[in-house]
Amino acid sequence: MGEKSSTAMEFWLGRETLSHLQQPKLEQKVAELFERFRDSVYHYVIGIVSNPAEAEEVTQEAFLRLYCCLLKGVAIDNCRAWIFRVAHNLAIDFHRKSGPGEPMDSAIWDDACAHNPDPRPDPEQDLLNHERQQQFRAAVSRLSPQERHCLDLRAEGLRYREIAEVLGLPLSAVENSMERIVKKIRKQIYEQPSV
Repeated sequence: MGEKSSTAMEFWLGRETLSHLQQPKLEQKVAELFERFRDSVYHYVIGIVSNPAEAEEVTQEAFLRLYCCLLKGVAIDNCRAWIFRVAHNLAIDFHRKSGPGEPMDSAIWDDACAHNPDPRPDPEQDLLNHERQQQFRAAVSRLSPQERHCLDLRAEGLRYREIAEVLGLPLSAVENSMERIVKKIRKQIYEQPSV
């Protein structure tokens, strides 16, 4: 549990990690982070500064500051959050220095919104997904043991012939079971009356 997963490592660069990264590898790591987060940082910043050129400059400055901090050996627990925080502060500073600016051009705002949609499902979609999962679990719990075994083995990637071998059933029995399973689950999920 002491090591971070490779996914988490993309966002986390602690002292132990930094001590193993020499300058070229550190540059490569920051370049990877830049490629991964540049667009979303830019679209966030443009919402604050209302100027594409300034938003690009602020975005690049945020990543440059990340590199400088890491080069000095500063441990950063969450690089993505750190980059957004620095970009936010830089954008606010720019906005203060430039004074009250013109309102953002609606085309720029629309472009920023189109390129940076919220990746999370909306609450309604979340609720629908949760309900569908509950319906699926309930439908699976109503299957016979043999049907559940067939479904579990199919979910593990076994072909019908392999399922038949594992369960000691004729291939036709497995095919019929799978057909019944799909019909039962479909009926219980999609044909249930709404409450």
